[in-house]
Amino acid sequence: KNYDGDVQSDVVAQGYGSLGLMTSVLVCPDGKTVESEAAHGTVTRHYREHQKGNPTSTNPVASIYAWTRGLEHRGKLDGNNDLIAFSQKLEKACVDTIDSGKMTKDLAGCIYGLKNVKPEHYLNTMDFLQAIRETQEKM
Repeated sequence: KNYDGDVQSDVVAQGYGSLGLMTSVLVCPDGKTVESEAAHGTVTRHYREHQKGNPTSTNPVASIYAWTRGLEHRGKLDGNNDLIAFSQKLEKACVDTIDSGKMTKDLAGCIYGLKNVKPEHYLNTMDFLQAIRETQEKM
């Protein structure tokens, strides 16, 4: 059954245009135990470029959401409303940043077509993370 879910989720992900936006959350029947992860797995090719000192434009949104979903669940278990609010605010900051036109290369490819993407259409990984931070700080 897990394999079927993996296949179906990958098909659904195509509607989002990028696996960089897709998070997978597994919930136990008791509702107390969850596992949240970025659906894309590792980004070895980007990491190897980073190791060489080359700039990358890796989309961190799914990884951020994996953390925020886990933190929000922890907040619910502990009754920690500040942690829940932080998690929700960070997710909104991600969405608002992209909506403002600041995005990574994979998302720019969804707009302009991968062959037409130019450096001015996207941010590198660190600049994108900084843009999310700045958006969140304004909230």
